[in-house]
Amino acid sequence: MGIPLLIGSWGVLGIGSVLLCFIRNRKVTHIVGTVTVVVSSLAILGAALWVLIGGKAEELYLSWSVPFGSFYLRIDLLSALFLLLLGIVGGVSALYSYGYFYPESTHRSLSAYWFFYFCLFGGISLVFTAWNGVLFLLAWEGMSLASFFLVLHENNKEEVRKAGWVYIIATHGGTAFLLILFALLGSDLEVWDFHAFQYPAAMGTVLFIVAFIGFGTKAGFVPLHVWLPEAHPAAPSPVSALMSGVMIKTGIYGLVRVVSWAEGKIPLSWGIICVSVGALTGVVGILHALGKKDMKEILAYSSIENIGIIGMGLGIGLYGMSRSLGIGALLGFTAALFHVINHGLLKSSLFLGAGTVLHTVHTRNIEELGGLWKKLPSTGALFGLSSLGIAGLPPLNGFVGEFLLVVAVLTICLQGNTFLDISLAILVLLSLGLIGAGSVACFTRLFGISFLGELRNRKGEYSAERAHGVEGGTFRIPLYILGGLNLLLGIGSIGLAPFVFGGVVSTLPGISYDTSLGTIKILRQTLFPLAIVGSIFLLLTFFLFMLRTWILKRRPIETSPTWDCGYILPSPRMQYSASSFSRPILRLFHRLLPFSESFRWEGNLFPETATYASTLCDLFVRTVYEPLFKGLARFATRIYGLQEGRNQVYILYIALTLIILMVLFLGGNP
Repeated sequence: MGIPLLIGSWGVLGIGSVLLCFIRNRKVTHIVGTVTVVVSSLAILGAALWVLIGGKAEELYLSWSVPFGSFYLRIDLLSALFLLLLGIVGGVSALYSYGYFYPESTHRSLSAYWFFYFCLFGGISLVFTAWNGVLFLLAWEGMSLASFFLVLHENNKEEVRKAGWVYIIATHGGTAFLLILFALLGSDLEVWDFHAFQYPAAMGTVLFIVAFIGFGTKAGFVPLHVWLPEAHPAAPSPVSALMSGVMIKTGIYGLVRVVSWAEGKIPLSWGIICVSVGALTGVVGILHALGKKDMKEILAYSSIENIGIIGMGLGIGLYGMSRSLGIGALLGFTAALFHVINHGLLKSSLFLGAGTVLHTVHTRNIEELGGLWKKLPSTGALFGLSSLGIAGLPPLNGFVGEFLLVVAVLTICLQGNTFLDISLAILVLLSLGLIGAGSVACFTRLFGISFLGELRNRKGEYSAERAHGVEGGTFRIPLYILGGLNLLLGIGSIGLAPFVFGGVVSTLPGISYDTSLGTIKILRQTLFPLAIVGSIFLLLTFFLFMLRTWILKRRPIETSPTWDCGYILPSPRMQYSASSFSRPILRLFHRLLPFSESFRWEGNLFPETATYASTLCDLFVRTVYEPLFKGLARFATRIYGLQEGRNQVYILYIALTLIILMVLFLGGNP
């Protein structure tokens, strides 16, 4: 039943695409697009749950007259887990799109938006279920191109066009490495089916590095992350939610698949590479998030940080496999996949909340925000809930994956107890500590500056009726769905554990029965107390809230001005700004980060004007990519003279090239 539901979801997308060609009314186009994706996502959810609950993989094989190709679909437990995330996030993002674009009356075509949304949604689902290299690459390219056109939806803005080109260059750079990967894996094969991609792990380090670069570019590992902070702010908020919540996870899915094809003992270097890059990615991501002022750019760097946490989980899993520490390895992979699901739900909720803010005040600069809780109480509460979760605070779901990663690291130490085991554990724990503290500071800053206090930019203030309209209907329902899931998976993670653990065990080779039982026991001992304590905490919080409501029910509500410390003319400018909040933290790392400050004071003891501004550029853009591309530009300028513009010269170039190739060929084949 899983495969028919999957194909049925694609059929619905196909019918919706045909209907878009004949509809000219924008409102009808919008309704058709929304309904099409929601129905398709329900079919995807049905296929995923059918396989996850049944515990058996389903597949469909059809011959295909394409070199190395076959139309081979397979939904196993790992694919189903990622399809589950896609069905939820893709569906609620489409529902949110209805309210997000409903009042739009600009030149931008909603038919084009929905067509490329269909392509992105269908392409991601095909990436998760393709079981042939050629089919996988076609799905990967379709997904990349569809997301490129969605990023360019507001192409009348220069920064959007720039972000689109940065993204398309980065994604095709990663795709080039995937082409090399599949060419190496299938060099001796007639058909590139996944079950034939078996390679000796001891000789596969080059393959792993190529795969890590190819898939890591899409995932956003540092230093391959530069497209992500550009594309996410430029894309419409529902697209940002789908890209950050699901699309970047295709890179994680691909890495796990490549590892599952390895035969024999995993080299120690694989785990060390993953852990080191993951730790670097997490720390760099959260430090940059602390220095940014664009709400969506902050969330983009936060996604990079969480990809780093997932990378550390995969690294601990690979390290455990290389050291034959089975329980620690399974816990590491389980922690990584838990965080994949939880981060996907949390980050999509935050991007949709940012979309509501953008619709209300028409700015993403948090320095101009403030006091939005009064205008958007529902959005503020749900954004705050997701902020607590993404910061890794219990009892929400963001805490679960990070806590399991700590358990995995400690298990590795107890099982191995060597100097290398302890060193790796210290690296992971220190990184998690820095990332966790940075996340709390980052989202305290983002939520506090944006939703609390007084509104800073009075020009962006809207009436209560306007704010109520923004919070109604399809704006609010997706946030409630995602907020409820984040809360439910925080206290009910033990219910998700069999599906996640099943995906790990069914994918990785050579796991003994005793190892599986030992890991299940640790998961129960870890997740069950979390569920109990979390439930008690939530019930106690609800009880205290109801008690407070009952006590204050008959008391008159009094209002008074905020305490002004004796100053009779307070203004919103006296509040903490985003720059001043993060300044003490960023100054600790000013030698590592390209962080600059400017401060101007006019007057003596009582200045008439004073301004402060800070700027944080991307570390790797400033130190790696800018010098590289400037050097390429200088080189291209010097050889520009070769482009004469005359056909005779170009014919000469072709003739010389052919002569050189003939000499080389004849020299190697006498």
